[in-house]
Amino acid sequence: MERILVATDLTAQGARALRRAAMLAEALGAGLEVLHVLRDDLPDDLRAEFERAAGGRLATEVAALHARLNGRVRSRLEFGTPWMTILDAAAEAELLVMGAHRHAGIAELFRGTTVERVAKACDTPLLVVRGDPVRPYGSLLAATDFSLAARAALEAALRLAPNATTRLLHAYSVPFRFLLGGESRRSLLHAERRRQHETAETDMATFLGGLETRLAGAERIFVEDAPEAAIRRALAIAPADLLAVGTHARPRLSEALLGSVARGLMADPPCDLLAVPPPFRSAG
Repeated sequence: MERILVATDLTAQGARALRRAAMLAEALGAGLEVLHVLRDDLPDDLRAEFERAAGGRLATEVAALHARLNGRVRSRLEFGTPWMTILDAAAEAELLVMGAHRHAGIAELFRGTTVERVAKACDTPLLVVRGDPVRPYGSLLAATDFSLAARAALEAALRLAPNATTRLLHAYSVPFRFLLGGESRRSLLHAERRRQHETAETDMATFLGGLETRLAGAERIFVEDAPEAAIRRALAIAPADLLAVGTHARPRLSEALLGSVARGLMADPPCDLLAVPPPFRSAG
């Protein structure tokens, strides 16, 4: 990995994202760019003042990392619409790092936070930092639906957390389960559950092609549940430092939403969240 971009709003959440990004850049030998975006609709009498204050903060934070990263760090101050400017900058990076934010008001409930709006159209792997980065990632939960995006997310997570204890989670559902209720059809329900579980085990083996040795000790979890609920339940039982999920293919800057699972997790990540698009861009 050659370049990591961290977008900071200079809050406590942004500071956590910067610390994690610096930790990853140091471990991977990558260059680090620290971006802050000031809105371009600031009144003229405030623009210069905000630029001076933000520029000073960025310069101080970059200077503190200069020796640690052997000079592979620089700051970048831009004016614009934050989520759009971050997207443009992220196109040149291999990893985008941002801090997790809760919705600040009714407008964000409809439009989404800056992180959510970036995630909707981002073609770059996005790491949303929630926890305080005091050590390298030691535990990883990779959620998979056996898609190309899920495979890309797993591979990216293994690069960021090469020594982490890994769990692999797949959630499945029994189709038309409501038709299989009642005593007379209970055996049919059990048979269908068994078939779904066996199919998932086979698909998991195919999904992990080429990674079998590296993930030989990884726990494989198969549950009948809605995906987001299964992920949150698994993390409640055994917390992880990092959660990896794939996102849906979509045209850049489209208004198409993230998949429902990634969208729900992005709104309130249970831990650090790595969201990775498939290794191609949809033409739709």
